[in-house]
Amino acid sequence: MNTKKNSLFRQSAWKIISRTLTTLITVCGAATLMATLFTAWPATGIAANLSSLGWEGANVPGLATTTPHPNFHVGLVAGHWGYDTGAVCPDSLGGYREVDINYTIADLTRQHLQAYGVTVDILKESDERLEGYEANALVSIHADTCEYLEGHTSGFKIAETQSNHRPEQAARLLKCLENRYAAATGLIIDRNRITRDMTEYHAFGEINPITPAVIIETGYMNKDQWLLIDDPYKAAKGIADGIMCYLERQQISPEQ
Repeated sequence: MNTKKNSLFRQSAWKIISRTLTTLITVCGAATLMATLFTAWPATGIAANLSSLGWEGANVPGLATTTPHPNFHVGLVAGHWGYDTGAVCPDSLGGYREVDINYTIADLTRQHLQAYGVTVDILKESDERLEGYEANALVSIHADTCEYLEGHTSGFKIAETQSNHRPEQAARLLKCLENRYAAATGLIIDRNRITRDMTEYHAFGEINPITPAVIIETGYMNKDQWLLIDDPYKAAKGIADGIMCYLERQQISPEQ
């Protein structure tokens, strides 16, 4: 009787051991197979799907595809933002507000610069950060009046800080912006209507005097609506190209 019980016990034990080993082998085999598949199979996911559809960031039209510059830091003042509306067009010309145009172009410029790896601050008109602000460059973005002025009322204007400790750098930033903005937009520079509000722009006296700075009037809010309202991407690209021209010390064609 005892011998029979011992025999049955041994048979039962071996069955349990056999089943356990079979389960372990099955699990290990499945794990090995999955690991092999994940290792050998090409990477997929959101990035791959976006790339196949042409939506990957590097393929977005107009954005940078060159080597990023993580050490550059630029400030963009969205003119009148957080302060007032700036110029306002009459309803007959769309009722557009300058502050909205300025912020739109500033934000699009930010996207272009960040695609290059540049660190960008978008600043308000009376931003507390302007006091002693230090960066590789500061550009204040504005749009010109919606009133019809006598003579030519299309084009853009730029003025640089006169109190910079490195005036040659501020002058080069101005030249780069003037050159690249004209090339990107097709607008001509309107040097005859640069005002004291530009040359004595309040932020010029607030920022760190080693920061090269300029103010740009991107176009007139009446005759240049085709650009400022309908195609602000082009205006933003012109500003971003000008800033990168300065940061990368790109050549400026003497005839432009």
